[in-house]
Amino acid sequence: MEIRQLEYFLTICEAGSFTRAAERLYVSQPAVTNAIRSLEEELGIQLFDRSQKLATLTAEGRIFAGHVEKIMHGITRTVEEIHSLRNLTSGVLDIGLTALGGQSAIISLLKAYRHAYPDIQMILHEDTTGNLQQALIEEKLDLAIFAPWQKNNSLSYEMLDEEELVVCCSRHHALHRRNSVALADLSSEKLILMPSSCFYRQRLVEAFEECSSLPQIVFESQSVSTICALVAANCGISILPESLVEEQHALAAIPLEPSMTLATQLVWKTNHHLSHAAEAFLQVMQEGELNP
Repeated sequence: MEIRQLEYFLTICEAGSFTRAAERLYVSQPAVTNAIRSLEEELGIQLFDRSQKLATLTAEGRIFAGHVEKIMHGITRTVEEIHSLRNLTSGVLDIGLTALGGQSAIISLLKAYRHAYPDIQMILHEDTTGNLQQALIEEKLDLAIFAPWQKNNSLSYEMLDEEELVVCCSRHHALHRRNSVALADLSSEKLILMPSSCFYRQRLVEAFEECSSLPQIVFESQSVSTICALVAANCGISILPESLVEEQHALAAIPLEPSMTLATQLVWKTNHHLSHAAEAFLQVMQEGELNP
């Protein structure tokens, strides 16, 4: 059974004869007749009563016509939806983020994409770096944005931004007057960090251990806003990307000496067919269409 045969069948129903249907379809009448005869043979039923001048549906033909109309309507809608996806006038983009997803470069990229393609729905999935990597491999996400610890050969990476890390503390804390601070100077402080499953947390702990100055960790939270609130209440200090601290008026940001950075990358599965929406996201980033 071919779509062409179904189209011919419905046109005959509308035109009332094989001859008029052939004229509407710009094909010969024998072509229409042969297509319908082949369809009837495949179905094992007679669709039209040919004993009259007009092409009249048989009882079986009327039942078949009802189903064919639904099929053709579904095909038309499918083609229209695919056309919309291809032209980026509809669609969904699933993007993975870590808890540090509020960094200015990430927000600027999401804003630029939203401005360029307002009809694409973006769904943000927040998780740890490890879980986001696995979700990409299992094709549960289109793209993800995070700072990779170790690169996976199954994934492709594109640098998005490299941002300075700063010590953040309450403006009532003694450190807030410092122009810079070394990790070794923080051994007596109370530290507020993300959970141990977070790559960012693991990297900070390793850096402290290298200089034998790991402070006491007094709070753990997956939420950057909770960490900032605890720091603002002078419950301890934390180390975060600068852009997450600079808009927190109750916090002071002190540069690290020597400096530490967080390299955020856009990640996707290698050799995986990217949707038009995902390809457009990559293009927006590569063209640098980021508006702060």
